[in-house]
Amino acid sequence: MTHGIQITHVENDSGEGVIVTFSDGTSGAYIVEELLELRPHREPVYKPVETLDLPMAGRSL
Repeated sequence: MTHGIQITHVENDSGEGVIVTFSDGTSGAYIVEELLELRPHREPVYKPVETLDLPMAGRSL
């Protein structure tokens, strides 16, 4: 194989898994348990803290 296969589309499958479409025209369905076996070490997802809409101190309009 001269080039790697890439993921072209992912869709949610009823909340328990995903359906993945690959660049070679194939697709596969994976459930959560299968995905956990593929990558047993899961990294935490850090969401950015929402900025508060406060006026800037010391600034006049």
